Amino acid sequence: MVNVLFDHNMPPVIPRALDLLVRPLGHQAIPLRDKFPVDIEDIDYFAGLGKERDWVVISKDVANAKRKPEREAIIRSGVLTFYLSPTVGKQTITQQAATILWQWDKICDQRARLANGLFLLPEGKGSKFRSLY
Repeated sequence: MVNVLFDHNMPPVIPRALDLLVRPLGHQAIPLRDKFPVDIEDIDYFAGLGKERDWVVISKDVANAKRKPEREAIIRSGVLTFYLSPTVGKQTITQQAATILWQWDKICDQRARLANGLFLLPEGKGSKFRSLY
């Protein structure tokens, strides 16, 4: 089972819609605000997720991957983080949801294989994840 948390910069409608599709497969997709207080700091929610298992975070905030404190918190937590590529980040909500859904199985495979990591979520269906770590 993979748990996918969508950061505050992602529209909550995306994880709520995706959850309906992936929950029967044993996964869950939830917006950050449904798990933690709205004002929680990134470092704190990564630490919280790290106490559980099999978490993935999806975010638009690629700059987060470059900030040393956040980056270190992500690596320590054991959470896999995917950042929408700039092209995907500019898509409409439905296109973003479709892109994430298309990559869902690959995201789950990455989670099963890796202890942690930061990746760029590509637009193309056949594209590979690019490591930001």
